[in-house]
Amino acid sequence: MNQLLLPRYKRLMDSDSWRKLFRGISWGTFSGAYQGFALLALLPTITCLESGQSSWGMTFRGWMITLAILAVLAVGTEFYGMRTSYVGTLGFIYSVHHKVGDKVSSLPLGEFDSGSAGRLSRIVTQEMINLGESAAHFIFSLARQISSAIIIVIGTWFWDWKLGFALTVSFLILIASLSLSRHVLNRGKQISEPTEAELASRMVEFATCQGALRSCNVASRYEALEKAFTNVYRKGRRSLWIETCGNLIHGTFTQLLIILLISVIATLATNGTITPLTAIATIGICLRFTTMLEDIGSNLMGLEERRQQMDHVDAIMDAEPLMEPSSSDALIAPGEVELDNVSFGYEPSHPVLNGISFQVPAGEMCALVGPSGCGKTTIARLIARFWDVQSGQVKVGGTDVKDQTIDDLMRQISFVFQDVYLFNDTLKENIRIGNPDASEEELQWAADLSGVTEIVRRLPDGWNSLAGAGGRALSGGERQRVSIARALLKQSPIVLFDEATSALDAENEANIVAAMDQLRKQSTLIVIAHKLETIKAADQIVVLSHDGHIAQQGTHSELVAQPGEYLHFWQERLNASGWTLV
Repeated sequence: MNQLLLPRYKRLMDSDSWRKLFRGISWGTFSGAYQGFALLALLPTITCLESGQSSWGMTFRGWMITLAILAVLAVGTEFYGMRTSYVGTLGFIYSVHHKVGDKVSSLPLGEFDSGSAGRLSRIVTQEMINLGESAAHFIFSLARQISSAIIIVIGTWFWDWKLGFALTVSFLILIASLSLSRHVLNRGKQISEPTEAELASRMVEFATCQGALRSCNVASRYEALEKAFTNVYRKGRRSLWIETCGNLIHGTFTQLLIILLISVIATLATNGTITPLTAIATIGICLRFTTMLEDIGSNLMGLEERRQQMDHVDAIMDAEPLMEPSSSDALIAPGEVELDNVSFGYEPSHPVLNGISFQVPAGEMCALVGPSGCGKTTIARLIARFWDVQSGQVKVGGTDVKDQTIDDLMRQISFVFQDVYLFNDTLKENIRIGNPDASEEELQWAADLSGVTEIVRRLPDGWNSLAGAGGRALSGGERQRVSIARALLKQSPIVLFDEATSALDAENEANIVAAMDQLRKQSTLIVIAHKLETIKAADQIVVLSHDGHIAQQGTHSELVAQPGEYLHFWQERLNASGWTLV
């Protein structure tokens, strides 16, 4: 993206913060203008001092008073403008954090991958501070220096056209050199930015997956992280050389401009056009002018270094959200779930589900069985509209999920999945998130039925015990109990249940089975089934084949009486359940 940065800041800010930032930059422009007028005023002031006569209608005293007034105005407007722009920038950082959070929550889960956490954490920490610095410092300073340089260029034409011409040429040369430097600098950033983002993702992965890494004895030599560090070093060196060339181009042109300006002034002094004292003052002004050009260049380079960081924010803000209507269509059959000829793939060229059609009436239990990777969990996530289908319809309550607002859809559904996530809050609040308005009696009922009460009695802080980040203070079975308590407390008409009981101890399994029996009385259950007892108790069973089709469908008694994938699956489970360890 090569758009101006200021409009891109505006789209990310609330109106009040934008007004403050814009006002601060405007006052910075006024400050630069006063500074430019003050530098120009030095020329007639020196002339008056040297000749003892008035210059441009004012005496030396008048020009000194003018300089004093301009100095006060320049300092005052700079202070007020910088303070206002910093306040606006703080509002920018606040606004962007909220807007990025709101946007992330509206995106389909297909937008996220294993590297998303690293990229997002980098955007809302390091990159956000850098962008704030750009708004508060670089843009403000750039506006001030450009306005000052323009005033000096225009004013010197009235003083001496030769000097005005030299400064104008210098300004144009600066623009050309900056354009070339910017192109080179962007090229360098394009090389280094992807590897830095990959490194951030790998570091988050390394920190969060220590258990798996240590169990494989690779925690101290994690190859993916080492490779990311190597790539950052290699690409970083190449990027540094390219960016150095960009800065060298700008620096070389700036030094050439200084030589050009001093040469012009020396020529004017030697041919008697200006006096020696005026020549010294003019050289001082020109050196200050070239310093302004250097500041303009460094500020622009600083902005260019952060342009790609703004691109990262824009990429999130421009991502297509999960579209939803302004209001939901009426529910025709509350509690009912239906898939009508659904086809879906996480990548369109690799379908996971092909022409899936089945209906689960309200209050019934449907078991999804099949080999690993056949699309069982995908079906559950499509019902919750984590993704949109490529073809067909998913209906909840008799109405297409696309014709319901996300809030209305979520009110109908509870989740009990294998990958339970608990917040670093108390057990009570982790359960209450299912229904914040639930009474203490309802909370206790859900806790008793799910087995959470036993956990509460055992922990020193009881209900106020912290679950830890992600629920790490609890075991896998205990996290499942808390998740089921949420579903019980929410009392939604539909529960999507990934029955991860096969790896649980007898106590946890007994609590989860009892909770499932209760959920079945009050809700429609769609269970990704592994246990024989659960499968046999289902009102209907949908058997998926490895290629994402429905291989068979019916009750347990119907399916076990006919040859097919279900009979084979059932016999394998029976054989496995008869194994014992000696």
